[in-house]
Amino acid sequence: MDLSQLTPLHYGLIALGVLALLFLILWLLSASKRKREQEALRLQHERERESLAVSLEEQAEQKRQEQAEQFSRERHALNDELSKQSTKIDSLKLLSKDGGEYLTDFTLIQLKERLVRNERIRPEDMHVLANIFLPGRDLKRTERLSHLVMTRTGVYLLDSHYWKGHIYHGVDQSQFSVDPMFEHVFNLLDLDKYIEQSIAMERDEERDIVYFKSLKHNIEDLKRRAELLQETLNLKYPVTPIMYFNKEGHDAGTMDNYSRDKNVKVIVGEEELETFFEKYVFHGRFQYSIEELAGMLDDIEHLNP
Repeated sequence: MDLSQLTPLHYGLIALGVLALLFLILWLLSASKRKREQEALRLQHERERESLAVSLEEQAEQKRQEQAEQFSRERHALNDELSKQSTKIDSLKLLSKDGGEYLTDFTLIQLKERLVRNERIRPEDMHVLANIFLPGRDLKRTERLSHLVMTRTGVYLLDSHYWKGHIYHGVDQSQFSVDPMFEHVFNLLDLDKYIEQSIAMERDEERDIVYFKSLKHNIEDLKRRAELLQETLNLKYPVTPIMYFNKEGHDAGTMDNYSRDKNVKVIVGEEELETFFEKYVFHGRFQYSIEELAGMLDDIEHLNP
């Protein structure tokens, strides 16, 4: 087509076509740009979402680790405490030949801990020992001491019994005329009537019977072991022997005390035992220094390796 034949209308149409093409190109470029921006925004949101998810997961994992570590620490602390208590209980069981001695050990240890905690005494003012062995006067024999309490006001040797029912303490032949039952019981149990004895009368609820049993020790034997302890440790003052009766349950038993021996203390129940040490022992006159108590402890440990 000859350009000279083009009319203004043709030029107008061409111009409009060029403009349309230009707008199309611009629209395509704009659409492409928006698409890229949207894709970039989508990728950014995706990265942020992934980053947030990772961050939340890391925080959750960190919290789980912290909780696990805290739980582990608490578990180890609890296990350590249980282990200590178990060791303490096992030790006391090994040091005690029956339930009565086991409970007496606990009572004495707790008494000392409370006195120290209340600042009534210092730890070195009182030593509580159990199941001590001493060489007897006969070289082939050893003597067992159930409980030993060493304080600055004196040394105390305890024999303990865990019981229920009724106890007749310090009975010998002088009570036979008052109550003939005692003579029958002494003959039945083959007890020495010239030595003060301790007898328990208990009731078997299931069989509905009452029976007597000897507590298998007497005052003279307790005094003898107290004297042996004084000799062995070369103590300046006599050892105070204590017969301690601990009840099996609340209000489980009663006792009649016939003993004429005032050198032996007779104590019934935990409350009376604690009162004896709190009221009388720690208000008494000092007999030993801290260093002397430590020396006694060393001597006993040397005899009981």
